[in-house]
Amino acid sequence: MSKNSSFEPQRELWQLAADEKAALLREELMSLWQQESVVCRVIAELDNGASRELGYPSTAALVAEVARTSPAAVRKLVARALALNPSRSVGGAEIPAVAPLTGEAATEGAISPLHVDGVVSALQAIPGTVPVEEREKTEKTLVDLARTATTAEVAEAGRRLRDTLDPDGAEPRDTPEPSRTFRYRQGKDGSIKFDGYLDPVSGAKTLALLEPLALPHKEDNPLVRGKAERYGDAFMEIVDLAASHPDAPNHSSTRGDIVVTIPLEVLQSGLGQACLDMVTAITASEARILACDCKVIPTVLGTDGQPLEYGRAKRVVTEGLRLMLAIRDRGCSFPGCTRKPRHCHAHQGVRQTGVLI
Repeated sequence: MSKNSSFEPQRELWQLAADEKAALLREELMSLWQQESVVCRVIAELDNGASRELGYPSTAALVAEVARTSPAAVRKLVARALALNPSRSVGGAEIPAVAPLTGEAATEGAISPLHVDGVVSALQAIPGTVPVEEREKTEKTLVDLARTATTAEVAEAGRRLRDTLDPDGAEPRDTPEPSRTFRYRQGKDGSIKFDGYLDPVSGAKTLALLEPLALPHKEDNPLVRGKAERYGDAFMEIVDLAASHPDAPNHSSTRGDIVVTIPLEVLQSGLGQACLDMVTAITASEARILACDCKVIPTVLGTDGQPLEYGRAKRVVTEGLRLMLAIRDRGCSFPGCTRKPRHCHAHQGVRQTGVLI
């Protein structure tokens, strides 16, 4: 219990009536809030040059070391301290606090740190063109409300007051915020790691395509093909579908163009390795699978890698053969898979016909 507690030290908490416990909680919280306001004043003083004098790059770094935590963990506390307390210019002149009335209420222990954040956030959202008198009036209104209201009510009142003071809102940006981003990094082995952002509409469209394709198969082992793997496979199905579209912006205007370099005898035997896009090593078996749904352009290279002969493109799996597979299998031939024909590769079905690919 705090030093100013009105309850006798010899009484245990369990001996108190319910209303006494509630009153004690309120008293102790106010004491805690008062103590934080003292901490904030000390932090604000340290920010006036003392942190750098002690060799710290920022006040947050100093506070983090004293608190034995990370700068990110104390960032809100430091921001609160600087908003509630005055600072000094290089010449030593005092610069008024952003929210002086809020600081006074915090010193009394009348409002919580979360109430402080709500008031300060509302004040910082007010444009600089609003007169100082109106800003001060707004702070007083919010602080008076914070003494009895919830943090949510203070935040809502702050939004209403800001809209009243600035009915037109912030000026639009010259460059609109991007609603879709895609970033990727390609490794030396040809693999790609990517991330990005989609706005709600774009995200809904994407999930509408991905989710049906990412449904688990009956035979799926979650330890082998979990959710991430299923969505990765679904993403590649969409890429394959897009690449096969007649209007796809590929070099050949049909399937995506990739370069696979492999000795003829290795391709025929299925034993050995090939090179994908001059970078990535793949197996001969993987090269044969790629060849199923591609147009193959045979090229003869000399011993020094110079092209000696360049043939015509020829699709290994013809449209007629694909149609035959679709009629026969009505989709994926893998046990338990319900993929429709347009989502399937021809390799597995062709192998079952006895044709060597």
